Amino acid sequence: MVKNTQISVQTITDQHLTDFIRCPYRFYYTHIEKKKHPFGWRQAIQHVVNRVVYSYYQYPLGHRTPAKVLALIEKYWSKLELRMFDNKLQFYMAAAAITDGLMKNLSSDSNVEQPLFLYEKFSLNVKEVDADLSLTFDVAEWENSSFIVKKYLVDADEQMLKLYFHLIVIFSEKVFGIRPERIEVITLMDGQKHIFTPDEYSLENGISYLQLMKNLIEDSQRMTELYNTNECPSCPFLEVCEKDEQTDKKNKYLS
Repeated sequence: MVKNTQISVQTITDQHLTDFIRCPYRFYYTHIEKKKHPFGWRQAIQHVVNRVVYSYYQYPLGHRTPAKVLALIEKYWSKLELRMFDNKLQFYMAAAAITDGLMKNLSSDSNVEQPLFLYEKFSLNVKEVDADLSLTFDVAEWENSSFIVKKYLVDADEQMLKLYFHLIVIFSEKVFGIRPERIEVITLMDGQKHIFTPDEYSLENGISYLQLMKNLIEDSQRMTELYNTNECPSCPFLEVCEKDEQTDKKNKYLS
């Protein structure tokens, strides 16, 4: 039984934490039991987004135009398969939202020099949580005496936004010794830009947050109170998932 499993976390990646926030059961089947599963629509689109952003910044400064953004989206989106999505409507609505979001945000960066970091992965041992942590910086741009970090996501809820804010602060201060000037998380499906400005307490708060997340991951008994039913329709582990017992309990309580 998942809830009786002892979990010891020595290495934490941003993907681990993202998956855990979305659904601890899916995290368990993917990263602990390492069950193979096909790409979901969100993962597939995120891969497209990453390729478009990375390729865009490879162009010389004068060649970063809206037309280039559109060409890159068409190139990588064409590789997606319709079967990854729930239906055709979802496929086309996602295409429209992602195209609009990337066109608006990348075109506004057409005058930015080559980024300081571009999809670079960094690792760090965080003694306070007794674990190694790894994080990929999507885009980091130097500004004055510090830098701006930008993260491009398909979508994100409040918890996901909080996660990236804390992780970016931890890495920036512990690895580079500099507090970021600003952190921008762009959620493309809803077209929002979420801006965070770290302060002198952000590192301490980030460490506390990471300690909490590690404790939650290692305490499999709490999975039944943390899982997210919104993820169920597209989950590849429905047949083996052990959430149903807790769902029944919740339904009885609510009735």
